[in-house]
Amino acid sequence: MRKALVIFFWSILVGGVASLFVFANQKQQDVTCSEFIIDIGYDGPHQLISAQYVRQQITRAGYRIKGQKLTDIRAEEIQVLLRKNPYIRSANITIGVNGSVTANIRQRQPLLRVFTGTGRQFYIDTEGFIMPVNSEYTARVVIANGNIPDISVKSENDGNGEVNPEKNLHPVLQKVFLTARAVKQDAFSEALTEQIFINAAGEIELIPKLGNHTILLGDTTLLNDKLNKLKLFYKQGIRNDAWNKYVMINLKFRDQVICSKSSQYGTI
Repeated sequence: MRKALVIFFWSILVGGVASLFVFANQKQQDVTCSEFIIDIGYDGPHQLISAQYVRQQITRAGYRIKGQKLTDIRAEEIQVLLRKNPYIRSANITIGVNGSVTANIRQRQPLLRVFTGTGRQFYIDTEGFIMPVNSEYTARVVIANGNIPDISVKSENDGNGEVNPEKNLHPVLQKVFLTARAVKQDAFSEALTEQIFINAAGEIELIPKLGNHTILLGDTTLLNDKLNKLKLFYKQGIRNDAWNKYVMINLKFRDQVICSKSSQYGTI
């Protein structure tokens, strides 16, 4: 008798839970989206997209969210659409039981702006992805120019969240990307650097914000050591009245800083 009562109790409990689940599911099917929220995380100082921009992209692709039944919203397809956007690092659509739909988006952060030899422009983000220039928003980042070929670049993400995308960059773009990243990681170098220049020999030069000289790094080997040498040189080896006397500070060679003065001051 006692065993029968236990079985009866659990049968009622399971049946009740199942009924509630069916009822909730039926009710969910009738709920329409009352609010579409777009939450963008920028992860840095540069804004390249807005909530309005995201809404327009979704609408132009033929998707409707607000006012639609929750069961009719193609969340996975919208996620794929957003993840292919070159400005978007990640995108996830969540549907709440109260009828709200939220797009949680993280924007990519531009690291540098590249000008090719023919004048084409694009950004490279902090992970090595190519991003087109946005006419509505301008990111104030370091510029890379000089002998950069008019490279055919991919400007759309594949949505796969690839690891180490900088490895897919053209070798010249790898140079400027690695240099810009090293400069960004050092507060002194970031404050100093106006421009990254690829000279006729394919070597890396930095154009500083102060003075009329250039800084020759050569290649990307021992970049941090070279920037540390530069910092020490500026702090200890150069006087305020000498900013305009130098035409070149050469950091190519290990454990050496070779300075060239303009012809009116002689050469050292």
